[in-house]
Amino acid sequence: MKNFQKTIYQKTILPNGVIVQTDYMPHAFSTSVGAWLPRGSRHEKLDEFGLSHFYEHLVFKGTENRSALEIAHSIEDRGGNLEAYTTRQETGFYANVVNEDVPLAIDVIADMLMNPLFDKNEMEKERKVIIEEIRSYDDIPEELAGDVFNDAHFKGCGIAHSITGKVKEVRGLTNEQMWNYQRQVLNDMPIYVCAAGKVNHEELVNLCAKKFSRKKSGKILPHDVYTSRNSVKIVGKQDITQSNLFWGTSFGYTDLDEDVRYALSLFNVAIGAGMASRLFQKIREENGLAYSVYSTADIYRDCMDWGVSLATEPRQLKKALSLAIDEVRSFLKNGFGKDELARTKTNVIGGLRLGADSPEKRVMRLAEQTLHLGCFYPMEFVERRIDKMDESLIVETVRNVFDAGKYTIAVVQPEDVKKPDLKSFLDF
Repeated sequence: MKNFQKTIYQKTILPNGVIVQTDYMPHAFSTSVGAWLPRGSRHEKLDEFGLSHFYEHLVFKGTENRSALEIAHSIEDRGGNLEAYTTRQETGFYANVVNEDVPLAIDVIADMLMNPLFDKNEMEKERKVIIEEIRSYDDIPEELAGDVFNDAHFKGCGIAHSITGKVKEVRGLTNEQMWNYQRQVLNDMPIYVCAAGKVNHEELVNLCAKKFSRKKSGKILPHDVYTSRNSVKIVGKQDITQSNLFWGTSFGYTDLDEDVRYALSLFNVAIGAGMASRLFQKIREENGLAYSVYSTADIYRDCMDWGVSLATEPRQLKKALSLAIDEVRSFLKNGFGKDELARTKTNVIGGLRLGADSPEKRVMRLAEQTLHLGCFYPMEFVERRIDKMDESLIVETVRNVFDAGKYTIAVVQPEDVKKPDLKSFLDF
């Protein structure tokens, strides 16, 4: 593979804490541009679970300058789309627009973040919408198993509780708490404005200086706390027929070499990303135990978790879990198979390149690296690091992660099924 064309990346920090970053794509017809807040559900206090997600919803319900319908029309009538999301680490608002509409996108997003109304009647209506959203997630056992894992594994820190909050918690959130959140946006935390596409950096900087002028300062990052523990948690649920499993571990990497991320990424692809992965081949193709089986990794500012997700009939749960653990143990003992590392590297680099044509994927990469890793790594830099990783370093790094890790098994199963004894599987 030839190397990437060199990334054209620029960054400007405004005096009021707005940080403008651009990833210039000279041949793009569109631009993805948005604003990210470095606060997510993990930063919420006991009485404000779900507040960041509620804030994300409520700024769409009207500003001093636009009604909710006008916000919707502003971007959609131009052929673009306006999106938002909340994670445990951050809250993001972004638009995909044709290049000439970048000023419009910034105007709308800045208006939402600088001038929200937080009308009490609109808040009550949106509260109902969010409660229905929570119930929709509760109807998806796979989603619920992930939340059960976080609740058990990260007990004692903010990663444990769900992004949306629970129904009871959302019902308790107040208009006063929303305005207090808004004061933090204006006076405390930085705002990261990121854009990818054929966008002029200096013009974007000047635009942000005007549109975010109501912001006073932004030097305070929310405090991250990371804890984990060994745990088994099994939850019964009505109207399902499968046992939904999430088994995994986590580790803090503040003081670890950054090779950990690259090593775990290659390990993750080999073990459970795609149809050619070990888990898919062993659990689905060879044994027919699951329709969906995969591994996944989440990166936070101070830690990273990795786990296996699958669903199978309850009587096959122990066998499926045992096979998953055996595949990990086999890797830690024997490393990659013949040609497996080369294929895995090609997979990771190919995936990176497939996303390189998409302004949306590139802006998400720019924003999330900044918020999760503290800096931006150009694609050509990542490709070189991946290419240079040798097998002994990867295997040793992954072994260290699993040797130091604590493990949690989370299961969502039919309510009338006897809970299996899974504690022996914690002895990894």
